[in-house]
Amino acid sequence: MKRDWECIRAILAGLEALGDTNSILRANAVPGFDPETVSYHMHLMIQAGLIEGTCSEALNSPLDCWAMAMTWEGHELRDKIRSDAIWNRIKAGAGEKGVSLSFDLVKTLATKYLMGMFG
Repeated sequence: MKRDWECIRAILAGLEALGDTNSILRANAVPGFDPETVSYHMHLMIQAGLIEGTCSEALNSPLDCWAMAMTWEGHELRDKIRSDAIWNRIKAGAGEKGVSLSFDLVKTLATKYLMGMFG
């Protein structure tokens, strides 16, 4: 499965919208994405230290993950890619150069565009 930055962004937004520490974000609760895709991305985000969550891997069943919270790094990423204008510039910037979005590139471009807003 290919990494989908729109799905990652939606997961971060979904976690932020929970608004308390008792709720969890299930894979079937992220609009616009199927649960298997969301679970895969939650799994990647747990590995990357962006979110806290759990995954269940039953034999002959798709991965099933749920998330409880963002980590500090997850909040930092969410803050950098929250704005649709900044997010669209990040995607356009990578597209113009013909490169794929990596985690480091997303953070670098987001920082560059945000800093540009302040002179």
